[in-house]
Amino acid sequence: MPSINPTLLTKNIKSGKPSSLYYLYGQDSAAVESFAAKLIRTLCPGDAQFMNLHRFVGKQLDLAALLDACEALPMFAERVVVAINDLRAEDLSKEDMADLRRILSDLSETTTVIIYATAVDLYKNKRSLTDKNRSFCEFCAKHGDTCEFGFRTPAELGKSIGAAFARNGCTISKRDAEYLAEVCNCESAYIKQEIAKLSAYTNGGPVTRETIDLLCIKRLESDGYELAINMLNNNAKYVFNRISELQLQNYDAFEIVSIIGFSLNDIYRAKLARSAGLDYTAAAADFRYPKNREFAVRKAYQSCGNISLAKIKATVNILSETDLALKTRSLDKKGAMLLLEQCVARCLVAENGRR
Repeated sequence: MPSINPTLLTKNIKSGKPSSLYYLYGQDSAAVESFAAKLIRTLCPGDAQFMNLHRFVGKQLDLAALLDACEALPMFAERVVVAINDLRAEDLSKEDMADLRRILSDLSETTTVIIYATAVDLYKNKRSLTDKNRSFCEFCAKHGDTCEFGFRTPAELGKSIGAAFARNGCTISKRDAEYLAEVCNCESAYIKQEIAKLSAYTNGGPVTRETIDLLCIKRLESDGYELAINMLNNNAKYVFNRISELQLQNYDAFEIVSIIGFSLNDIYRAKLARSAGLDYTAAAADFRYPKNREFAVRKAYQSCGNISLAKIKATVNILSETDLALKTRSLDKKGAMLLLEQCVARCLVAENGRR
């Protein structure tokens, strides 16, 4: 069975016919944790948990104890629930993985195993699980339900953000709610924290973009776009001031270059689409952007109209050279930051391919 989305998974659970195995994972770990907690409460209510809920940690998984839990009969309840948090396939030996698969492939009708990842990285890049985790996920899909919790789009999150502020007695515009989602890089855990902070600060008043900029700490990922677009627009004051702030927050030059390059690629792709007379959806489709990241190329498309393609190409080349230098040269933190600042200076004066 292929991976299903959270909405369909919720519908299946409410139908009263839960699966014997669930594998929950995704970049939005807060959403995974929240869903897993609700699923556990649904299948094993609080008054039944003492006898029928068994919890395990993936890295310290005791397979003998797991087998005992999976074979236990429910006591004064409909089912036994076994929850395994933060299981990575790489942490198990070949023999242990084989034993785990045998256990999970032969679960009784009164047992449900919930495997969910909240504090381990299962991915080899931003889109794909590592080979071993992908193989285990495919195994789980054959014996139950798997669900990936990717980041939702700012538009999707804007609705829930607005509702959350309303519950706190505050108001926020649709546009500013989506802006808050972008500032938090669409991560549910950070959004939740910032909503609590902003609600307390405004004390029932309106939440504005100015308030968000004043109080919310931008994730480095969201800084990447602002740094890239300001470099291309020759806004030296903004770029150098923000790099200084990131330096004080102990970010390395390598991290900053990497995240600028990530956003610069979005801008480059958007510019290519504009130059070819296409809209941003064509760029998103051609470069296989996941739905939750289409907003990045859309925003880039809207901002790159007055920036020459030659300027973008020159900036990409300079940034690539700097990235290579940071990876191959022996530099201390101060030397690496100096190299980054030199990179920015070169990008600011780059025009029409000249550097």
